[in-house]
Amino acid sequence: MLLDLDEPISVGAVFSRGLVRPVWFSRGKRQFRNNEIAYTWKSREGNACIHHFSVTDGNGVYMLQFNTASLVWRIVNAEG
Repeated sequence: MLLDLDEPISVGAVFSRGLVRPVWFSRGKRQFRNNEIAYTWKSREGNACIHHFSVTDGNGVYMLQFNTASLVWRIVNAEG
């Protein structure tokens, strides 16, 4: 079942050589470890670059976004 969420989250990420990679994220009191980043892409909203990530913790698939202008991470939807 796909849940549309669009809410801010806390993320532990690695920034290296111009790339960003989410390692874990927290939603509510639960922390999720990203076992795999299945897909990434970028889009633009005005001057902001939005980094999109499809990640899995082995149980579910989550769509995360990072806004480079506001520096805010969001979970957009979840399945599983």
